[in-house]
Amino acid sequence: MNAKELYNHGLEELVKGNYAQALVYLEQSLEINSEDYNTWEKKAIALTQLDRPEEAATAKNYAHELYAQQHPSLETEKTAEDWLQRGYQLYNNGNLTGAIAAYHQSIALDPQYYWAWHNLGLALTDQGDYAGAIEALQQVINYNPDLPQTWQALGHALYQLGRYPEAMQAAEKSLAIDSQYYLAWEVIGSSLYYLEKYDDAINAYLKCLEIAPNYYITWDYLGTTYGDIDKFPESLAAYNRCLEIAPKYATGWYNLGLLLARVGHHAEAVKRYNEALRLTNDRFEDAIYARAKSILQTQAQAISPKNWG
Repeated sequence: MNAKELYNHGLEELVKGNYAQALVYLEQSLEINSEDYNTWEKKAIALTQLDRPEEAATAKNYAHELYAQQHPSLETEKTAEDWLQRGYQLYNNGNLTGAIAAYHQSIALDPQYYWAWHNLGLALTDQGDYAGAIEALQQVINYNPDLPQTWQALGHALYQLGRYPEAMQAAEKSLAIDSQYYLAWEVIGSSLYYLEKYDDAINAYLKCLEIAPNYYITWDYLGTTYGDIDKFPESLAAYNRCLEIAPKYATGWYNLGLLLARVGHHAEAVKRYNEALRLTNDRFEDAIYARAKSILQTQAQAISPKNWG
């Protein structure tokens, strides 16, 4: 495989949360092309998630150095607004390193420009630098405490660091400003889930879905939560609704397979794992492992004495 193909494999593993495997692909890509700042940036994310902060910081700094070398400042960017727009374009094109550098330039020109701080917080969150994101989002709040999206983004970053009570407080501030900001309910629901307050988590997810009934990720989370308290019909209905809305959502198919396997329907589970693998070109390690287990269970059921006769 060439460097680009290895990078793409690494990116896919990052999205699925397989950080160790992602790191393998990204380092192989860098052996071929060590000057690609996007690959260094994604390597920094993987290292951060693997709790290797010093190596992550080195990789992130090198990504920024490469970006600065390859993208000298353009004369057209004169104001904080110019740099904000530049960062926004880079962010939308998937260039987190360039976007972060642009937002820093904007802030350097106008330290009170809260939209630059806000966008910096979002980009740092996407990069996996949740502590940095929290600092940036708190700067927004210092200058403008009335943005529901900033409070929600702060809650999300706090949630990612396992600071669940603080995450819920931030999300509640978001809802106090805009009661229809449904993403805040998702933060509350997910925080309650990890605090093992499952009934409360379900109520929060349902509040989210009252406002945004087609938000498929919350249907997925709802299915998982119902399953964890053995409400299997409700879990099945939630996963099915998720997949009606987003039939290409591989994680939804995988989670539905886990539910079916848990209640003993291994043959049906295998079908769902196969769909998850089809959607990811067979690059979904957890689905491969779960499918293998269900295939073995199906074979065991077939030779069980209960089936003799």
